[in-house]
Amino acid sequence: MRTYSDATLEHYADRFIALRLARHGVTLEQYLANPARFERLALEPEPPLPAQQAAALRLWWAWDTGLAPAGASTAPTALPANYQCWRELIAQWRHAEATVERDIAHLPRRNGAFIEPLHHHRFPRGGQSDFTKRGA
Repeated sequence: MRTYSDATLEHYADRFIALRLARHGVTLEQYLANPARFERLALEPEPPLPAQQAAALRLWWAWDTGLAPAGASTAPTALPANYQCWRELIAQWRHAEATVERDIAHLPRRNGAFIEPLHHHRFPRGGQSDFTKRGA
């Protein structure tokens, strides 16, 4: 166990409180072992409070993101075990996107954009649209 002088301990304890490092799950003892590492951690956003997390769940519920349990009729207050993981949703969306890409992969491309080949002639046939002959 390492000992610190009173002045050092007071200085770093005040900084620990001012940087709100306890909100990041850091103890004063960990902070004293490596202050530079944990002061960088103080620049990162704090995790949400339980009330903020509940509000985020209610917003997700209202937006119908697929995170609601099947057959539920009221907004959640905590994340139950039968909720769908957002990582699974992203994996499903990526799979759907890959399926669509596979379906249109045979189409010709120009500069990366899909093009549809045109099936018409550039020049008029039969002289019907030749305005030079009619003197126009």
